[in-house]
Amino acid sequence: MRANLLAAVAAVLSATAASAGAETLTIHSVDAPPLTMDKPDGPDQRGFIADITLEALKRAGYRSQMSFMPWKRGQQEVAEGENLLIIPLARSPAREAHYTWIANIFTVDRSFAAVGKSIDSYDQARTELTSIIVGQGTAQEELLKSKGFPPSQLRIIRVGQKETEVLSANGDEAWFNGTPETLWKWKKSGRPEKIVIGKALDRDDVYLACSLKCSPQIVERLKAAVDGMKADGTAQRIIDAYLE
Repeated sequence: MRANLLAAVAAVLSATAASAGAETLTIHSVDAPPLTMDKPDGPDQRGFIADITLEALKRAGYRSQMSFMPWKRGQQEVAEGENLLIIPLARSPAREAHYTWIANIFTVDRSFAAVGKSIDSYDQARTELTSIIVGQGTAQEELLKSKGFPPSQLRIIRVGQKETEVLSANGDEAWFNGTPETLWKWKKSGRPEKIVIGKALDRDDVYLACSLKCSPQIVERLKAAVDGMKADGTAQRIIDAYLE
């Protein structure tokens, strides 16, 4: 019995030592609820992309720390750094060669949102809107520019600058963004007007990504952890807790 007790204590001490010596990985992110949140909505809610990522790191044997900074600068630091993680990053042709793409976590619809009016196409947006709010350095900004929208029509603002507060109530302006984030922020804003979400005009796979210089071991472990969370239903349960 004494031998069994000593073996159990040794196992606990070994696990504790391993945890204490685990490598800490920095996750660069942006306030884009309900995907990721700078200020958690609850004690255990950092947004569903963040929650999935943090659990994946834990399963893969890593410690984690979140870093929030202006989104454009965060992307640059990760791209030019080494072994830095980033979420929620939409995979796009412009970004493809600058990051190591570890795992697809979620697919986000992109749509126009306006007060009292549905904007259902890019052509309609061009002709009926005086301005379009879009986050600086986002996949949405890339997309609108690729569609030929003139700079004079784009109201580019820093991500998190209270888009819901500045959106015009006249229906002559729209916010082009990921649909889940738009709905979440509008609900939390307390504005009395009815926001209308137009048809989904694009969709992007949102990834857990790493610096271009990224340890193959980190990539392998984290990909396996995310795949495991999808297979056992953990990832979907986390997503459902936010969106249902």
